[in-house]
Amino acid sequence: MERKGIKTTTYSLDWDAVMNLESRLLRDFQTNKTKDKARALLMVSIGVRLGMRVIDNLNLKWEDLLGVQVGERFVRIEKKPDKERILVMSTKLKEVLDIVYEANASASSSYILTSQKTNGLKPMSIQYFNRILKGIMKEYKVRYIGNPSSHMLRKSWVVGSIKKGFQDGDHLSLIKVSRLIGHSNVSTTLKYTNFETSTALGLFELD
Repeated sequence: MERKGIKTTTYSLDWDAVMNLESRLLRDFQTNKTKDKARALLMVSIGVRLGMRVIDNLNLKWEDLLGVQVGERFVRIEKKPDKERILVMSTKLKEVLDIVYEANASASSSYILTSQKTNGLKPMSIQYFNRILKGIMKEYKVRYIGNPSSHMLRKSWVVGSIKKGFQDGDHLSLIKVSRLIGHSNVSTTLKYTNFETSTALGLFELD
């Protein structure tokens, strides 16, 4: 997937693949409620349900999300570009948070995405996050293109949201999502979509 010395692009996952992975992680956690299973589920669910950058996900504490109800709006200050970001608690993310917290009760002031070594006192590093994520992709045999880094989860949410908007007849969904995630230019959001390797690939099949 990634050759030594060559930087590869991070591409989004198809949303069906995202939901399948999340469902399998949730099922496995409910079968075996270990901290490793909880961490894997939280990494993926938070990454694809909030659409924030990994650094902002890593700074989340349980107290930031536990009291937020389904459909409720809440505000986070993103480090880049240091602006307020309005988020909405989804049904699935709320389900995941409640199930994991109940099974592995932590102090509300603990970081959600943490290593076993720091045990909630500090967030895991981005490098550690990416290493664990690659292991998840391998264990669950998720097919991907490019580099399976934390940015893949954010891109998957962005592309999934834009695609859903277009399917629902909202032809401004690209612009809306671009503003929602704080991009100053819609062309930056367009790069996230990597249309040359997703929608455009359908052009190979010509009637």
